[in-house]
Amino acid sequence: MYIPKYASTNNEELIKSFILKHSFGTLISSKGKNANHYPFLLSEEDGKIILWTHLARNNPQWQELNSQQCLVIFTGPHRYISPTYYLNELNVPTWSYTAVHASCNSKIISDDNLERELMKKMVSFYENKNGTEWAYDLPEDFHQKLLKAIVWVRLEVFSLEGKFKLSQNREQADYENILQILSGKSGDNDKELLEYMQLTNPFK
Repeated sequence: MYIPKYASTNNEELIKSFILKHSFGTLISSKGKNANHYPFLLSEEDGKIILWTHLARNNPQWQELNSQQCLVIFTGPHRYISPTYYLNELNVPTWSYTAVHASCNSKIISDDNLERELMKKMVSFYENKNGTEWAYDLPEDFHQKLLKAIVWVRLEVFSLEGKFKLSQNREQADYENILQILSGKSGDNDKELLEYMQLTNPFK
Protein backbone atom coordinates (compact mmCIF):
# COMPACT_ATOMS: atom_id res chain seq x y z
CA MET A 1 0.00 0.00 0.00
CA TYR A 2 1.31 3.41 -0.94
CA ILE A 3 1.39 5.52 2.22
CA PRO A 4 2.69 9.11 2.19
CA LYS A 5 4.60 9.85 5.38
CA TYR A 6 1.96 12.25 6.65
CA ALA A 7 -0.77 9.57 6.40
CA SER A 8 1.21 6.76 8.03
CA THR A 9 0.84 5.64 11.64
CA ASN A 10 2.95 3.32 13.79
CA ASN A 11 0.46 3.48 16.64
CA GLU A 12 -0.29 -0.22 17.11
CA GLU A 13 -3.02 0.42 19.68
CA LEU A 14 -4.83 2.71 17.23
CA ILE A 15 -4.53 0.10 14.48
CA LYS A 16 -5.79 -2.73 16.71
CA SER A 17 -8.78 -0.68 17.87
CA PHE A 18 -9.48 0.15 14.21
CA ILE A 19 -9.53 -3.57 13.31
CA LEU A 20 -11.84 -4.35 16.22
CA LYS A 21 -14.23 -1.62 15.10
CA HIS A 22 -14.04 -2.46 11.37
CA SER A 23 -13.60 -6.20 11.67
CA PHE A 24 -15.28 -7.21 8.40
CA GLY A 25 -12.31 -7.41 6.06
CA THR A 26 -11.12 -8.56 2.65
CA LEU A 27 -8.81 -11.58 2.54
CA ILE A 28 -6.54 -11.80 -0.50
CA SER A 29 -4.67 -15.02 -1.15
CA SER A 30 -0.96 -14.94 -1.96
CA LYS A 31 -1.58 -15.61 -5.64
CA GLY A 32 -3.74 -12.51 -5.77
CA LYS A 33 -6.47 -14.26 -7.73
CA ASN A 34 -8.83 -14.91 -4.84
CA ALA A 35 -10.30 -12.11 -2.74
CA ASN A 36 -13.22 -12.67 -0.41
CA HIS A 37 -14.91 -10.87 2.46
CA TYR A 38 -15.15 -12.26 5.99
CA PRO A 39 -15.71 -11.30 9.62
CA PHE A 40 -12.54 -11.52 11.70
CA LEU A 41 -11.57 -11.99 15.32
CA LEU A 42 -8.41 -10.43 16.73
CA SER A 43 -6.33 -11.92 19.53
CA GLU A 44 -2.76 -11.72 20.79
CA GLU A 45 -0.37 -14.57 21.55
CA ASP A 46 3.11 -13.96 22.96
CA GLY A 47 3.07 -10.40 21.67
CA LYS A 48 1.91 -11.43 18.20
CA ILE A 49 -1.35 -10.28 16.63
CA ILE A 50 -3.52 -13.15 15.39
CA LEU A 51 -6.54 -12.87 13.11
CA TRP A 52 -9.09 -15.66 12.90
CA THR A 53 -11.82 -16.28 10.38
CA HIS A 54 -13.72 -19.14 8.78
CA LEU A 55 -14.64 -19.97 5.19
CA ALA A 56 -17.30 -22.16 3.70
CA ARG A 57 -15.70 -25.51 2.88
CA ASN A 58 -17.14 -25.14 -0.62
CA ASN A 59 -15.12 -21.93 -1.01
CA PRO A 60 -11.87 -22.98 -2.80
CA GLN A 61 -9.90 -20.11 -1.25
CA TRP A 62 -9.21 -22.08 1.92
CA GLN A 63 -6.99 -24.43 -0.08
CA GLU A 64 -4.66 -21.47 -0.74
CA LEU A 65 -4.41 -20.59 2.93
CA ASN A 66 -2.29 -23.28 4.56
CA SER A 67 1.28 -22.12 5.30
CA GLN A 68 0.95 -19.33 2.76
CA GLN A 69 1.26 -15.58 2.97
CA CYS A 70 -1.87 -13.51 2.48
CA LEU A 71 -3.21 -10.00 2.96
CA VAL A 72 -6.21 -8.81 4.96
CA ILE A 73 -7.59 -5.33 4.27
CA PHE A 74 -9.79 -3.43 6.71
CA THR A 75 -11.43 -0.17 5.68
CA GLY A 76 -13.12 2.49 7.77
CA PRO A 77 -14.82 5.87 7.33
CA HIS A 78 -14.11 7.89 4.20
CA ARG A 79 -15.58 10.87 2.38
CA TYR A 80 -15.18 13.32 -0.47
CA ILE A 81 -13.46 16.56 0.54
CA SER A 82 -14.59 19.58 -1.46
CA PRO A 83 -12.22 22.51 -2.16
CA THR A 84 -14.87 24.64 -0.44
CA TYR A 85 -13.77 23.05 2.86
CA TYR A 86 -10.46 24.90 2.66
CA LEU A 87 -9.80 28.53 3.50
CA ASN A 88 -7.17 28.62 0.77
CA GLU A 89 -9.18 28.94 -2.44
CA LEU A 90 -6.47 27.45 -4.67
CA ASN A 91 -7.21 23.78 -4.01
CA VAL A 92 -8.71 20.72 -5.69
CA PRO A 93 -11.03 17.96 -4.47
CA THR A 94 -9.60 14.98 -2.65
CA TRP A 95 -10.75 11.95 -0.69
CA SER A 96 -10.16 11.34 3.00
CA TYR A 97 -10.08 7.68 4.04
CA THR A 98 -8.84 5.15 6.56
CA ALA A 99 -7.45 1.67 5.94
CA VAL A 100 -5.31 -1.02 7.55
CA HIS A 101 -3.39 -3.75 5.72
CA ALA A 102 -2.36 -6.85 7.66
CA SER A 103 0.18 -9.16 6.01
CA CYS A 104 -0.14 -12.65 7.48
CA ASN A 105 1.08 -16.21 7.49
CA SER A 106 -1.88 -18.59 7.31
CA LYS A 107 -2.61 -21.94 8.91
CA ILE A 108 -5.67 -24.17 8.53
CA ILE A 109 -7.15 -25.29 11.85
CA SER A 110 -7.99 -28.98 12.32
CA ASP A 111 -8.94 -29.13 15.97
CA ASP A 112 -12.57 -29.74 16.87
CA ASN A 113 -12.30 -28.22 20.35
CA LEU A 114 -10.53 -25.11 19.11
CA GLU A 115 -13.06 -24.68 16.30
CA ARG A 116 -15.92 -24.80 18.80
CA GLU A 117 -14.16 -22.31 21.06
CA LEU A 118 -13.49 -19.94 18.17
CA MET A 119 -17.09 -20.09 16.99
CA LYS A 120 -18.34 -19.25 20.48
CA LYS A 121 -15.91 -16.33 20.72
CA MET A 122 -16.89 -15.00 17.30
CA VAL A 123 -20.60 -15.21 18.07
CA SER A 124 -20.06 -13.51 21.45
CA PHE A 125 -17.95 -10.73 19.90
CA TYR A 126 -20.44 -9.89 17.17
CA GLU A 127 -23.52 -10.29 19.36
CA ASN A 128 -21.95 -7.79 21.74
CA LYS A 129 -21.17 -5.37 18.90
CA ASN A 130 -24.74 -5.79 17.65
CA GLY A 131 -26.26 -5.14 21.04
CA THR A 132 -28.01 -8.52 21.04
CA GLU A 133 -27.74 -11.56 23.29
CA TRP A 134 -28.31 -14.67 21.19
CA ALA A 135 -27.26 -17.70 23.19
CA TYR A 136 -24.92 -20.01 21.32
CA ASP A 137 -26.75 -23.17 22.32
CA LEU A 138 -27.42 -25.56 19.45
CA PRO A 139 -28.39 -29.25 19.24
CA GLU A 140 -25.21 -31.29 18.89
CA ASP A 141 -26.12 -32.91 15.55
CA PHE A 142 -26.98 -29.52 14.05
CA HIS A 143 -23.78 -28.04 15.47
CA GLN A 144 -21.65 -30.82 13.96
CA LYS A 145 -23.12 -30.19 10.51
CA LEU A 146 -22.26 -26.50 10.80
CA LEU A 147 -18.67 -27.16 11.86
CA LYS A 148 -18.13 -29.65 9.04
CA ALA A 149 -19.35 -27.07 6.51
CA ILE A 150 -16.66 -24.50 7.39
CA VAL A 151 -12.89 -24.24 7.62
CA TRP A 152 -11.19 -22.09 10.27
CA VAL A 153 -7.99 -20.22 9.45
CA ARG A 154 -5.38 -18.77 11.80
CA LEU A 155 -3.59 -15.72 10.39
CA GLU A 156 -0.44 -14.63 12.19
CA VAL A 157 0.27 -11.00 11.37
CA PHE A 158 3.88 -10.17 10.49
CA SER A 159 3.30 -6.66 9.14
CA LEU A 160 0.69 -4.00 9.92
CA GLU A 161 0.24 -0.84 7.87
CA GLY A 162 -2.16 1.88 8.86
CA LYS A 163 -3.13 4.61 6.42
CA PHE A 164 -5.14 7.51 7.80
CA LYS A 165 -5.22 10.00 4.93
CA LEU A 166 -7.04 12.82 6.66
CA SER A 167 -5.71 16.14 5.31
CA GLN A 168 -2.68 16.14 7.64
CA ASN A 169 -0.64 17.62 4.76
CA ARG A 170 -2.76 20.78 4.66
CA GLU A 171 -2.06 24.08 6.38
CA GLN A 172 -3.29 24.24 9.95
CA ALA A 173 -6.06 26.75 9.16
CA ASP A 174 -7.43 24.50 6.42
CA TYR A 175 -7.17 21.43 8.63
CA GLU A 176 -9.02 23.08 11.48
CA ASN A 177 -11.70 24.32 9.09
CA ILE A 178 -12.35 20.72 7.96
CA LEU A 179 -12.61 19.70 11.62
CA GLN A 180 -15.18 22.43 12.15
CA ILE A 181 -17.21 21.43 9.08
CA LEU A 182 -17.24 17.74 10.05
CA SER A 183 -18.24 18.59 13.61
CA GLY A 184 -21.43 20.07 12.15
CA LYS A 185 -22.31 16.85 10.30
CA SER A 186 -24.70 14.37 11.88
CA GLY A 187 -23.87 11.15 9.99
CA ASP A 188 -22.05 8.32 11.77
CA ASN A 189 -19.43 8.19 9.01
CA ASP A 190 -18.58 11.88 9.43
CA LYS A 191 -18.51 11.60 13.22
CA GLU A 192 -16.06 8.72 13.06
CA LEU A 193 -13.92 10.43 10.44
CA LEU A 194 -13.77 13.45 12.75
CA GLU A 195 -12.71 11.17 15.59
CA TYR A 196 -9.80 9.77 13.57
CA MET A 197 -8.79 13.26 12.47
CA GLN A 198 -8.60 14.31 16.10
CA LEU A 199 -6.57 11.22 17.00
CA THR A 200 -4.05 11.82 14.19
CA ASN A 201 -4.05 15.63 14.35
CA PRO A 202 -0.53 16.76 13.35
CA PHE A 203 -1.02 20.20 14.93
CA LYS A 204 -1.61 19.06 18.52
